[in-house]
Amino acid sequence: MQKGLIVFILVLTTHLYFSQSIKGFHIPDSLKSKNADQLQKAYEKVFRIDNDKAEIYANSILSKGKSERNNTLIYDGYYKLAYSKGLKSENGHPYADTLLTLTQKVNTEEFPAKAHIIKGILLNYEFKYDEALNHYVQARDLSRNKNPEQFYYIKKLVGILKLATNENEEALPLFLEYYQYEKKRMTTDDKNVKSYIGAIFSVANCYNRSKQYTNALQYINLGIQECEKYKDYTHYPYFISGSGIANYYLKNYKKSEENHLEAEQKFIKNNDTWNLGITYYFLGKINTDVNKEEEGIKYFTKADSVLSISKKFDPVTRNGYEVLIDYYKKQGDKENQLKFINKLFVADSIMNNSKQYLSKEIYKKYDTPALLEEKEVLIADLNNKNSMLYIFLGGGFLIIGVLLFLFIRNRKKIEQYKRQADQLLEKSKSSEIIVSQDFAQVENETKVQKTKNILSDEKLQDIKIKLDEFEKNKGFLRKNITVDSLAKDFGSNRDYLSKSVNELKEKNFSQYLNELRINYIVEELNHNEKIRKHTIAAIADDIGYNNSESFSNAFRKITGTLPSYYIKLLQKQD
Repeated sequence: MQKGLIVFILVLTTHLYFSQSIKGFHIPDSLKSKNADQLQKAYEKVFRIDNDKAEIYANSILSKGKSERNNTLIYDGYYKLAYSKGLKSENGHPYADTLLTLTQKVNTEEFPAKAHIIKGILLNYEFKYDEALNHYVQARDLSRNKNPEQFYYIKKLVGILKLATNENEEALPLFLEYYQYEKKRMTTDDKNVKSYIGAIFSVANCYNRSKQYTNALQYINLGIQECEKYKDYTHYPYFISGSGIANYYLKNYKKSEENHLEAEQKFIKNNDTWNLGITYYFLGKINTDVNKEEEGIKYFTKADSVLSISKKFDPVTRNGYEVLIDYYKKQGDKENQLKFINKLFVADSIMNNSKQYLSKEIYKKYDTPALLEEKEVLIADLNNKNSMLYIFLGGGFLIIGVLLFLFIRNRKKIEQYKRQADQLLEKSKSSEIIVSQDFAQVENETKVQKTKNILSDEKLQDIKIKLDEFEKNKGFLRKNITVDSLAKDFGSNRDYLSKSVNELKEKNFSQYLNELRINYIVEELNHNEKIRKHTIAAIADDIGYNNSESFSNAFRKITGTLPSYYIKLLQKQD
Protein backbone atom coordinates (compact mmCIF):
# COMPACT_ATOMS: atom_id res chain seq x y z
CA MET A 1 0.00 0.00 0.00
CA GLN A 2 2.77 2.43 1.00
CA LYS A 3 4.77 1.62 -2.14
CA GLY A 4 1.72 2.26 -4.31
CA LEU A 5 1.15 5.61 -2.60
CA ILE A 6 4.75 6.66 -3.33
CA VAL A 7 4.34 5.77 -7.01
CA PHE A 8 1.07 7.71 -7.14
CA ILE A 9 2.70 10.80 -5.57
CA LEU A 10 5.62 10.57 -8.01
CA VAL A 11 3.25 10.38 -10.98
CA LEU A 12 1.22 13.29 -9.62
CA THR A 13 4.38 15.34 -9.00
CA THR A 14 5.60 14.56 -12.50
CA HIS A 15 2.28 15.74 -13.92
CA LEU A 16 2.60 18.98 -11.96
CA TYR A 17 6.13 19.48 -13.33
CA PHE A 18 4.79 19.04 -16.85
CA SER A 19 1.93 21.49 -16.40
CA GLN A 20 4.02 24.16 -14.67
CA SER A 21 7.00 24.08 -17.00
CA ILE A 22 5.05 24.70 -20.19
CA LYS A 23 2.08 26.59 -18.75
CA GLY A 24 0.83 29.17 -21.19
CA PHE A 25 3.11 27.99 -24.00
CA HIS A 26 1.68 27.12 -27.40
CA ILE A 27 3.75 25.84 -30.28
CA PRO A 28 3.92 28.64 -32.87
CA ASP A 29 2.02 27.94 -36.09
CA SER A 30 5.29 28.03 -38.04
CA LEU A 31 6.62 25.09 -35.98
CA LYS A 32 3.51 22.89 -35.72
CA SER A 33 4.27 21.02 -38.92
CA LYS A 34 7.91 20.36 -38.00
CA ASN A 35 8.89 16.94 -36.69
CA ALA A 36 11.13 16.30 -33.68
CA ASP A 37 14.29 16.00 -35.78
CA GLN A 38 13.65 19.34 -37.47
CA LEU A 39 13.03 21.02 -34.11
CA GLN A 40 16.27 19.53 -32.75
CA LYS A 41 18.27 20.89 -35.68
CA ALA A 42 16.59 24.30 -35.38
CA TYR A 43 17.53 24.44 -31.69
CA GLU A 44 21.16 23.50 -32.36
CA LYS A 45 21.39 26.18 -35.04
CA VAL A 46 20.47 29.04 -32.67
CA PHE A 47 21.88 27.65 -29.40
CA ARG A 48 24.22 30.28 -27.83
CA ILE A 49 23.50 32.53 -30.82
CA ASP A 50 19.90 33.51 -30.06
CA ASN A 51 18.84 31.93 -26.78
CA ASP A 52 15.32 33.37 -26.90
CA LYS A 53 14.70 31.37 -30.06
CA ALA A 54 16.46 28.37 -28.53
CA GLU A 55 13.99 28.46 -25.63
CA ILE A 56 11.03 28.46 -28.04
CA TYR A 57 12.38 25.38 -29.84
CA ALA A 58 13.09 23.64 -26.52
CA ASN A 59 9.53 24.33 -25.34
CA SER A 60 8.20 23.02 -28.65
CA ILE A 61 10.20 19.80 -28.27
CA LEU A 62 8.86 19.38 -24.73
CA SER A 63 5.25 20.05 -25.81
CA LYS A 64 5.55 17.59 -28.68
CA GLY A 65 7.05 14.98 -26.35
CA LYS A 66 4.22 15.45 -23.86
CA SER A 67 1.47 15.20 -26.49
CA GLU A 68 3.08 12.10 -28.04
CA ARG A 69 4.00 10.59 -24.62
CA ASN A 70 7.56 10.31 -25.92
CA ASN A 71 9.95 10.17 -22.96
CA THR A 72 13.02 10.78 -25.13
CA LEU A 73 11.61 14.12 -26.33
CA ILE A 74 10.39 15.02 -22.85
CA TYR A 75 13.83 14.48 -21.32
CA ASP A 76 15.51 16.38 -24.14
CA GLY A 77 13.03 19.26 -23.88
CA TYR A 78 13.70 19.74 -20.18
CA TYR A 79 17.46 19.55 -20.74
CA LYS A 80 17.38 22.16 -23.50
CA LEU A 81 15.03 24.44 -21.56
CA ALA A 82 17.30 24.38 -18.52
CA TYR A 83 20.35 25.13 -20.67
CA SER A 84 18.81 28.00 -22.65
CA LYS A 85 17.43 29.56 -19.44
CA GLY A 86 20.83 29.31 -17.77
CA LEU A 87 22.57 30.98 -20.69
CA LYS A 88 20.22 33.94 -20.31
CA SER A 89 20.99 34.20 -16.58
CA GLU A 90 17.44 33.05 -15.82
CA ASN A 91 16.38 30.29 -13.43
CA GLY A 92 16.84 26.96 -15.18
CA HIS A 93 16.77 24.87 -11.98
CA PRO A 94 13.06 23.87 -12.08
CA TYR A 95 13.66 22.19 -15.44
CA ALA A 96 16.89 20.53 -14.32
CA ASP A 97 15.23 19.32 -11.09
CA THR A 98 12.30 17.92 -13.07
CA LEU A 99 14.73 16.07 -15.32
CA LEU A 100 16.55 14.62 -12.29
CA THR A 101 13.23 13.42 -10.83
CA LEU A 102 12.02 11.88 -14.09
CA THR A 103 15.25 10.04 -14.89
CA GLN A 104 16.44 8.90 -11.47
CA LYS A 105 15.24 5.34 -12.15
CA VAL A 106 16.16 5.41 -15.85
CA ASN A 107 19.19 3.55 -17.17
CA THR A 108 19.96 4.61 -20.73
CA GLU A 109 23.12 5.66 -22.51
CA GLU A 110 22.36 9.32 -21.77
CA PHE A 111 20.31 9.39 -18.57
CA PRO A 112 20.38 10.01 -15.66
CA ALA A 113 23.99 11.20 -16.22
CA LYS A 114 22.84 13.99 -18.54
CA ALA A 115 20.45 15.30 -15.86
CA HIS A 116 23.35 15.63 -13.41
CA ILE A 117 25.42 17.36 -16.11
CA ILE A 118 22.88 20.14 -16.72
CA LYS A 119 22.34 20.59 -12.98
CA GLY A 120 26.11 20.98 -12.54
CA ILE A 121 26.32 23.50 -15.40
CA LEU A 122 23.60 25.67 -13.84
CA LEU A 123 25.32 25.54 -10.44
CA ASN A 124 28.60 26.51 -12.11
CA TYR A 125 26.88 29.60 -13.60
CA GLU A 126 25.99 30.56 -10.01
CA PHE A 127 29.58 29.97 -8.79
CA LYS A 128 28.48 27.07 -6.55
CA TYR A 129 31.52 25.08 -7.56
CA ASP A 130 31.45 22.41 -4.85
CA GLU A 131 27.82 21.53 -5.63
CA ALA A 132 28.53 21.54 -9.37
CA LEU A 133 31.49 19.20 -8.90
CA ASN A 134 29.32 16.76 -6.91
CA HIS A 135 26.92 16.45 -9.84
CA TYR A 136 29.78 16.10 -12.34
CA VAL A 137 31.25 13.26 -10.27
CA GLN A 138 27.88 11.48 -10.23
CA ALA A 139 27.56 11.96 -13.98
CA ARG A 140 31.10 10.66 -14.53
CA ASP A 141 30.42 7.50 -12.54
CA LEU A 142 27.15 6.92 -14.40
CA SER A 143 28.71 7.41 -17.85
CA ARG A 144 31.93 5.47 -17.24
CA ASN A 145 32.23 2.48 -19.61
CA LYS A 146 28.81 3.39 -21.04
CA ASN A 147 29.04 6.73 -22.84
CA PRO A 148 32.55 7.95 -23.77
CA GLU A 149 31.17 11.19 -25.23
CA GLN A 150 29.67 12.13 -21.87
CA PHE A 151 32.73 10.87 -20.00
CA TYR A 152 35.11 13.16 -21.92
CA TYR A 153 32.64 16.06 -21.86
CA ILE A 154 32.70 15.89 -18.06
CA LYS A 155 36.49 16.28 -18.20
CA LYS A 156 35.89 19.56 -19.99
CA LEU A 157 33.34 20.66 -17.38
CA VAL A 158 35.77 19.89 -14.54
CA GLY A 159 38.40 21.87 -16.45
CA ILE A 160 36.03 24.85 -16.46
CA LEU A 161 35.74 24.58 -12.67
CA LYS A 162 39.53 24.57 -12.38
CA LEU A 163 39.72 27.70 -14.53
CA ALA A 164 37.30 29.37 -12.14
CA THR A 165 39.66 28.69 -9.24
CA ASN A 166 42.76 29.76 -11.22
CA GLU A 167 44.10 26.20 -11.49
CA ASN A 168 44.94 26.90 -15.12
CA GLU A 169 47.91 24.53 -15.27
CA GLU A 170 45.75 21.63 -14.09
CA ALA A 171 42.85 22.58 -16.39
CA LEU A 172 44.83 22.61 -19.66
CA PRO A 173 45.50 18.82 -19.86
CA LEU A 174 41.77 18.16 -19.34
CA PHE A 175 40.83 20.50 -22.20
CA LEU A 176 43.51 19.06 -24.49
CA GLU A 177 42.34 15.53 -23.74
CA TYR A 178 38.74 16.50 -24.57
CA TYR A 179 39.90 18.27 -27.75
CA GLN A 180 41.87 15.22 -28.94
CA TYR A 181 38.85 12.99 -28.32
CA GLU A 182 36.50 15.25 -30.30
CA LYS A 183 39.06 15.75 -33.08
CA LYS A 184 39.43 11.99 -33.48
CA ARG A 185 35.65 11.59 -33.43
CA MET A 186 35.40 13.97 -36.41
CA THR A 187 36.95 11.20 -38.56
CA THR A 188 34.10 8.83 -37.68
CA ASP A 189 30.39 8.63 -38.47
CA ASP A 190 29.74 9.71 -34.88
CA LYS A 191 31.28 13.16 -35.36
CA ASN A 192 29.78 16.16 -33.54
CA VAL A 193 30.78 19.49 -35.05
CA LYS A 194 29.43 21.58 -32.17
CA SER A 195 31.32 19.59 -29.54
CA TYR A 196 34.50 19.63 -31.63
CA ILE A 197 34.44 23.42 -32.05
CA GLY A 198 33.55 23.81 -28.37
CA ALA A 199 36.62 21.74 -27.49
CA ILE A 200 38.82 24.09 -29.55
CA PHE A 201 37.36 27.08 -27.68
CA SER A 202 38.05 25.46 -24.29
CA VAL A 203 41.75 25.07 -25.14
CA ALA A 204 41.96 28.63 -26.53
CA ASN A 205 40.25 30.08 -23.46
CA CYS A 206 42.57 28.19 -21.11
CA TYR A 207 45.63 29.55 -22.94
CA ASN A 208 44.19 33.06 -22.62
CA ARG A 209 43.63 32.57 -18.89
CA SER A 210 47.19 31.26 -18.59
CA LYS A 211 48.49 34.43 -20.32
CA GLN A 212 49.82 32.38 -23.24
CA TYR A 213 48.20 34.71 -25.75
CA THR A 214 50.07 33.57 -28.87
CA ASN A 215 48.99 29.96 -28.26
CA ALA A 216 45.47 31.19 -27.56
CA LEU A 217 45.30 32.99 -30.93
CA GLN A 218 46.42 29.84 -32.77
CA TYR A 219 43.44 27.89 -31.42
CA ILE A 220 41.11 30.89 -31.80
CA ASN A 221 42.00 31.18 -35.49
CA LEU A 222 41.52 27.41 -35.89
CA GLY A 223 38.12 27.69 -34.19
CA ILE A 224 36.99 30.54 -36.46
CA GLN A 225 38.10 28.57 -39.53
CA GLU A 226 36.14 25.51 -38.37
CA CYS A 227 33.05 27.64 -37.63
CA GLU A 228 33.13 28.88 -41.22
CA LYS A 229 34.02 25.46 -42.66
CA TYR A 230 31.13 23.66 -40.96
CA LYS A 231 28.73 26.65 -40.92
CA ASP A 232 28.32 26.28 -37.15
CA TYR A 233 28.56 29.65 -35.39
CA THR A 234 27.60 28.56 -31.85
CA HIS A 235 30.99 29.50 -30.38
CA TYR A 236 31.86 32.22 -32.89
CA PRO A 237 31.13 35.21 -30.58
CA TYR A 238 33.33 33.71 -27.87
CA PHE A 239 36.23 33.15 -30.31
CA ILE A 240 35.93 36.80 -31.40
CA SER A 241 35.84 37.97 -27.79
CA GLY A 242 38.82 35.75 -26.93
CA SER A 243 40.73 37.18 -29.89
CA GLY A 244 40.01 40.69 -28.60
CA ILE A 245 41.36 39.80 -25.15
CA ALA A 246 44.53 38.15 -26.51
CA ASN A 247 45.21 41.00 -28.93
CA TYR A 248 44.74 43.56 -26.15
CA TYR A 249 47.44 41.97 -23.99
CA LEU A 250 49.68 41.65 -27.07
CA LYS A 251 49.10 45.42 -27.54
CA ASN A 252 47.44 44.94 -30.94
CA TYR A 253 44.94 47.63 -29.95
CA LYS A 254 43.32 48.24 -33.33
CA LYS A 255 42.63 44.56 -33.94
CA SER A 256 41.46 44.12 -30.34
CA GLU A 257 38.97 46.98 -30.67
CA GLU A 258 37.59 45.52 -33.91
CA ASN A 259 37.14 42.15 -32.19
CA HIS A 260 35.36 43.58 -29.16
CA LEU A 261 33.05 45.81 -31.20
CA GLU A 262 31.99 42.76 -33.23
CA ALA A 263 31.51 40.68 -30.08
CA GLU A 264 29.48 43.50 -28.49
CA GLN A 265 26.70 43.15 -31.07
CA LYS A 266 26.57 39.37 -30.63
CA PHE A 267 26.32 39.59 -26.83
CA ILE A 268 23.65 42.34 -26.97
CA LYS A 269 21.54 40.18 -29.29
CA ASN A 270 21.92 37.17 -27.01
CA ASN A 271 21.33 39.09 -23.74
CA ASP A 272 24.69 37.83 -22.48
CA THR A 273 25.26 40.56 -19.88
CA TRP A 274 28.31 38.98 -18.25
CA ASN A 275 30.36 38.72 -21.45
CA LEU A 276 29.00 42.09 -22.59
CA GLY A 277 30.33 43.64 -19.36
CA ILE A 278 33.77 42.12 -19.96
CA THR A 279 33.66 43.40 -23.57
CA TYR A 280 32.91 46.96 -22.42
CA TYR A 281 35.70 46.71 -19.83
CA PHE A 282 38.29 45.86 -22.50
CA LEU A 283 36.99 48.59 -24.81
CA GLY A 284 37.52 50.96 -21.87
CA LYS A 285 41.08 49.67 -21.37
CA ILE A 286 41.92 49.99 -25.06
CA ASN A 287 40.74 53.61 -25.26
CA THR A 288 42.47 54.52 -22.01
CA ASP A 289 45.75 52.96 -23.18
CA VAL A 290 45.68 54.95 -26.44
CA ASN A 291 45.00 58.20 -24.50
CA LYS A 292 41.28 58.43 -25.35
CA GLU A 293 40.34 58.87 -21.70
CA GLU A 294 36.80 60.23 -22.16
CA GLU A 295 35.86 57.37 -24.49
CA GLY A 296 37.39 54.88 -22.07
CA ILE A 297 35.33 56.26 -19.16
CA LYS A 298 32.13 55.82 -21.21
CA TYR A 299 32.91 52.13 -21.72
CA PHE A 300 33.85 51.54 -18.07
CA THR A 301 30.51 53.10 -17.10
CA LYS A 302 28.71 50.82 -19.57
CA ALA A 303 30.51 47.83 -18.07
CA ASP A 304 29.27 48.83 -14.61
CA SER A 305 25.70 49.21 -15.90
CA VAL A 306 25.39 45.74 -17.42
CA LEU A 307 27.28 43.97 -14.62
CA SER A 308 25.10 45.66 -12.00
CA ILE A 309 22.02 44.31 -13.80
CA SER A 310 23.35 40.75 -13.98
CA LYS A 311 24.83 40.86 -10.43
CA LYS A 312 27.79 38.90 -11.80
CA PHE A 313 31.24 40.40 -11.40
CA ASP A 314 34.58 39.15 -12.65
CA PRO A 315 37.87 40.20 -10.97
CA VAL A 316 39.24 41.18 -14.38
CA THR A 317 36.69 44.04 -14.55
CA ARG A 318 37.44 45.33 -11.04
CA ASN A 319 40.14 47.66 -12.35
CA GLY A 320 37.43 49.53 -14.26
CA TYR A 321 36.02 50.81 -10.97
CA GLU A 322 39.48 51.90 -9.90
CA VAL A 323 39.88 53.89 -13.11
CA LEU A 324 36.46 55.53 -12.60
CA ILE A 325 37.31 56.45 -8.99
CA ASP A 326 40.64 57.98 -10.06
CA TYR A 327 39.00 59.85 -12.95
CA TYR A 328 36.32 61.50 -10.80
CA LYS A 329 38.85 62.20 -8.06
CA LYS A 330 40.95 64.09 -10.63
CA GLN A 331 37.82 65.93 -11.81
CA GLY A 332 36.93 66.92 -8.25
CA ASP A 333 33.56 65.19 -8.64
CA LYS A 334 33.17 63.79 -5.14
CA GLU A 335 29.61 62.52 -5.68
CA ASN A 336 30.64 60.23 -8.54
CA GLN A 337 33.85 59.31 -6.75
CA LEU A 338 31.83 58.10 -3.75
CA LYS A 339 29.28 56.46 -6.05
CA PHE A 340 31.88 54.21 -7.65
CA ILE A 341 33.61 53.49 -4.33
CA ASN A 342 30.23 52.19 -3.12
CA LYS A 343 29.77 50.19 -6.32
CA LEU A 344 33.20 48.65 -5.89
CA PHE A 345 32.26 47.62 -2.34
CA VAL A 346 29.06 46.02 -3.64
CA ALA A 347 30.96 44.17 -6.40
CA ASP A 348 33.50 42.85 -3.89
CA SER A 349 30.72 41.83 -1.51
CA ILE A 350 28.91 39.86 -4.23
CA MET A 351 32.11 38.11 -5.32
CA ASN A 352 33.08 37.23 -1.75
CA ASN A 353 29.64 36.20 -0.50
CA SER A 354 28.84 34.08 -3.56
CA LYS A 355 32.21 32.36 -3.07
CA GLN A 356 32.63 32.92 -6.79
CA TYR A 357 36.38 32.84 -6.44
CA LEU A 358 36.48 30.61 -3.35
CA SER A 359 39.10 31.70 -0.81
CA LYS A 360 40.97 33.89 -3.23
CA GLU A 361 41.06 37.58 -2.25
CA ILE A 362 41.70 40.46 -4.60
CA TYR A 363 44.72 42.61 -3.88
CA LYS A 364 44.59 45.59 -6.19
CA LYS A 365 45.58 49.23 -6.11
CA TYR A 366 42.51 50.03 -4.02
CA ASP A 367 42.57 47.59 -1.14
CA THR A 368 39.54 47.66 1.15
CA PRO A 369 41.12 49.47 4.16
CA ALA A 370 42.38 52.32 1.96
CA LEU A 371 39.00 52.61 0.25
CA LEU A 372 37.21 52.77 3.60
CA GLU A 373 39.44 55.63 4.75
CA GLU A 374 38.89 57.51 1.49
CA LYS A 375 35.16 56.89 1.72
CA GLU A 376 35.02 58.31 5.27
CA VAL A 377 36.81 61.49 4.17
CA LEU A 378 34.46 61.92 1.21
CA ILE A 379 31.35 61.42 3.32
CA ALA A 380 32.58 63.93 5.91
CA ASP A 381 33.38 66.50 3.21
CA LEU A 382 30.04 66.04 1.47
CA ASN A 383 28.29 66.24 4.83
CA ASN A 384 29.78 69.71 5.38
CA LYS A 385 28.18 70.75 2.11
CA ASN A 386 24.77 69.38 3.15
CA SER A 387 24.90 66.75 0.40
CA MET A 388 24.30 63.66 2.56
CA LEU A 389 20.56 63.58 1.92
CA TYR A 390 21.13 63.39 -1.83
CA ILE A 391 23.59 60.52 -1.43
CA PHE A 392 21.38 58.48 0.89
CA LEU A 393 18.31 58.96 -1.30
CA GLY A 394 20.28 57.50 -4.21
CA GLY A 395 21.50 54.48 -2.27
CA GLY A 396 18.66 53.92 0.20
CA PHE A 397 18.78 52.14 3.52
CA LEU A 398 19.82 48.88 1.86
CA ILE A 399 23.12 50.35 0.66
CA ILE A 400 23.71 51.89 4.10
CA GLY A 401 23.23 48.50 5.70
CA VAL A 402 25.57 46.82 3.23
CA LEU A 403 28.24 49.47 3.70
CA LEU A 404 27.96 49.27 7.50
CA PHE A 405 28.32 45.51 7.33
CA LEU A 406 31.34 45.82 5.03
CA PHE A 407 32.90 48.49 7.24
CA ILE A 408 32.60 46.37 10.41
CA ARG A 409 33.79 43.24 8.65
CA ASN A 410 36.82 44.94 7.14
CA ARG A 411 37.72 46.65 10.42
CA LYS A 412 37.80 43.18 11.97
CA LYS A 413 39.93 41.97 9.07
CA ILE A 414 42.41 44.81 9.59
CA GLU A 415 42.68 43.97 13.30
CA GLN A 416 43.18 40.33 12.41
CA TYR A 417 45.98 41.19 9.99
CA LYS A 418 47.67 43.31 12.67
CA ARG A 419 47.44 40.51 15.25
CA GLN A 420 48.83 38.01 12.77
CA ALA A 421 51.69 40.40 11.95
CA ASP A 422 52.55 40.57 15.68
CA GLN A 423 52.48 36.78 15.97
CA LEU A 424 54.62 36.43 12.85
CA LEU A 425 57.23 38.77 14.31
CA GLU A 426 57.33 36.79 17.53
CA LYS A 427 57.74 33.52 15.62
CA SER A 428 60.49 34.95 13.45
CA LYS A 429 62.35 36.26 16.53
CA SER A 430 62.34 32.78 18.02
CA SER A 431 63.66 31.43 14.65
CA GLU A 432 60.56 29.31 14.08
CA ILE A 433 59.91 28.11 10.55
CA ILE A 434 56.66 29.52 9.18
CA VAL A 435 54.30 26.85 7.91
CA SER A 436 51.29 27.42 5.70
CA GLN A 437 48.24 27.86 7.94
CA ASP A 438 46.06 25.80 5.61
CA PHE A 439 48.57 22.97 5.59
CA ALA A 440 49.15 23.09 9.35
CA GLN A 441 45.42 22.92 9.97
CA VAL A 442 45.02 19.82 7.83
CA GLU A 443 48.06 18.27 9.53
CA ASN A 444 46.66 18.93 13.01
CA GLU A 445 43.21 17.64 12.11
CA THR A 446 44.36 14.37 10.62
CA LYS A 447 47.24 13.72 13.08
CA VAL A 448 48.55 11.09 10.73
CA GLN A 449 52.27 10.52 10.43
CA LYS A 450 53.14 8.98 7.07
CA THR A 451 55.89 6.41 7.29
CA LYS A 452 58.49 6.74 4.60
CA ASN A 453 61.47 4.63 3.73
CA ILE A 454 63.38 7.08 1.58
CA LEU A 455 66.70 5.22 1.53
CA SER A 456 65.10 2.14 0.01
CA ASP A 457 64.11 4.07 -3.09
CA GLU A 458 67.13 5.33 -5.05
CA LYS A 459 65.08 7.64 -7.30
CA LEU A 460 63.31 9.21 -4.33
CA GLN A 461 66.64 9.66 -2.54
CA ASP A 462 68.05 11.32 -5.68
CA ILE A 463 65.08 13.74 -5.77
CA LYS A 464 65.60 14.50 -2.07
CA ILE A 465 69.25 15.40 -2.67
CA LYS A 466 68.34 17.65 -5.60
CA LEU A 467 65.57 19.37 -3.63
CA ASP A 468 68.02 20.01 -0.78
CA GLU A 469 70.44 21.54 -3.28
CA PHE A 470 67.56 23.54 -4.83
CA GLU A 471 66.73 25.00 -1.41
CA LYS A 472 70.38 25.60 -0.47
CA ASN A 473 71.09 27.50 -3.71
CA LYS A 474 67.79 29.43 -3.40
CA GLY A 475 66.65 28.17 -6.78
CA PHE A 476 63.10 28.88 -5.66
CA LEU A 477 63.71 32.61 -6.24
CA ARG A 478 63.75 32.14 -10.02
CA LYS A 479 60.69 33.28 -11.92
CA ASN A 480 58.24 31.00 -13.74
CA ILE A 481 59.25 27.82 -11.91
CA THR A 482 56.80 25.00 -12.59
CA VAL A 483 56.73 21.31 -11.83
CA ASP A 484 57.56 20.70 -15.50
CA SER A 485 60.56 23.05 -15.62
CA LEU A 486 62.06 21.79 -12.35
CA ALA A 487 61.49 18.17 -13.35
CA LYS A 488 63.44 18.88 -16.54
CA ASP A 489 66.28 20.40 -14.49
CA PHE A 490 66.30 17.31 -12.27
CA GLY A 491 66.31 14.91 -15.22
CA SER A 492 62.98 13.55 -14.02
CA ASN A 493 59.37 13.82 -15.17
CA ARG A 494 56.47 15.94 -13.96
CA ASP A 495 54.40 13.20 -12.31
CA TYR A 496 57.32 11.66 -10.44
CA LEU A 497 58.57 15.00 -9.13
CA SER A 498 55.07 16.01 -8.03
CA LYS A 499 54.56 12.71 -6.17
CA SER A 500 58.06 12.95 -4.66
CA VAL A 501 57.37 16.44 -3.27
CA ASN A 502 54.11 15.15 -1.80
CA GLU A 503 55.98 12.24 -0.21
CA LEU A 504 59.05 14.12 1.00
CA LYS A 505 57.50 17.45 1.98
CA GLU A 506 53.92 16.34 2.76
CA LYS A 507 52.47 19.12 0.61
CA ASN A 508 51.87 19.82 -3.06
CA PHE A 509 54.44 21.57 -5.25
CA SER A 510 52.68 24.95 -5.15
CA GLN A 511 52.57 24.94 -1.32
CA TYR A 512 56.22 23.84 -1.16
CA LEU A 513 57.42 26.61 -3.51
CA ASN A 514 55.36 29.34 -1.83
CA GLU A 515 56.53 28.37 1.67
CA LEU A 516 60.19 28.48 0.60
CA ARG A 517 59.74 31.95 -0.89
CA ILE A 518 57.71 33.38 1.99
CA ASN A 519 60.02 31.95 4.67
CA TYR A 520 62.96 33.48 2.79
CA ILE A 521 61.44 36.96 2.43
CA VAL A 522 60.27 37.09 6.07
CA GLU A 523 63.84 36.38 7.14
CA GLU A 524 65.17 39.02 4.75
CA LEU A 525 62.67 41.62 5.94
CA ASN A 526 63.65 40.93 9.55
CA HIS A 527 67.35 41.58 8.96
CA ASN A 528 67.55 43.93 5.97
CA GLU A 529 66.21 47.47 6.44
CA LYS A 530 66.77 48.35 2.77
CA ILE A 531 64.34 45.69 1.57
CA ARG A 532 61.64 47.12 3.86
CA LYS A 533 61.79 50.33 1.81
CA HIS A 534 61.07 48.51 -1.46
CA THR A 535 57.58 48.45 -2.96
CA ILE A 536 55.49 45.30 -2.65
CA ALA A 537 55.78 44.85 -6.42
CA ALA A 538 59.60 45.04 -6.26
CA ILE A 539 59.77 42.52 -3.41
CA ALA A 540 57.45 40.18 -5.31
CA ASP A 541 59.68 40.40 -8.36
CA ASP A 542 62.81 39.74 -6.28
CA ILE A 543 61.50 36.40 -5.00
CA GLY A 544 60.09 35.04 -8.23
CA TYR A 545 56.46 36.19 -8.33
CA ASN A 546 55.07 37.66 -11.53
CA ASN A 547 53.02 40.31 -9.73
CA SER A 548 52.29 41.79 -6.32
CA GLU A 549 48.84 40.18 -6.16
CA SER A 550 50.24 36.63 -6.32
CA PHE A 551 52.87 37.49 -3.70
CA SER A 552 50.35 39.10 -1.33
CA ASN A 553 48.00 36.15 -1.72
CA ALA A 554 50.75 33.63 -0.93
CA PHE A 555 52.05 35.71 2.00
CA ARG A 556 48.55 35.93 3.51
CA LYS A 557 47.80 32.22 3.09
CA ILE A 558 51.03 31.23 4.84
CA THR A 559 51.35 33.91 7.54
CA GLY A 560 47.75 35.05 8.03
CA THR A 561 48.63 38.69 7.33
CA LEU A 562 49.64 40.92 4.41
CA PRO A 563 53.24 41.94 3.63
CA SER A 564 52.29 45.64 3.92
CA TYR A 565 51.14 45.18 7.52
CA TYR A 566 54.22 43.18 8.46
CA ILE A 567 56.59 45.74 6.92
CA LYS A 568 54.83 48.58 8.77
CA LEU A 569 55.23 46.69 12.03
CA LEU A 570 58.95 46.20 11.38
CA GLN A 571 59.40 49.86 10.47
CA LYS A 572 57.79 50.94 13.76
CA GLN A 573 60.47 49.01 15.61
CA ASP A 574 63.36 50.51 13.65
